[in-house]
Amino acid sequence: MTDEEIITYFEAAILPETLRLDRATTQFNVKESVKSNIKLMLADPKDTHSRHRLNRIAEAIETPYNGPEIPRF
Repeated sequence: MTDEEIITYFEAAILPETLRLDRATTQFNVKESVKSNIKLMLADPKDTHSRHRLNRIAEAIETPYNGPEIPRF
């Protein structure tokens, strides 16, 4: 997705408080994280980290992870 598509997607998306991205990663404070990552993405066009993180959040919203958690010892 382009930067504009990412921003448009998150403007219309209903964001949960917590979101499971994959087996090992849970994103807390999704709304705040999306805002800060969009701000970082716009501030530095070469920043791939925030763009990647936003794409992972968008993927998780579309297809939530429903597999097992990592076992705790």
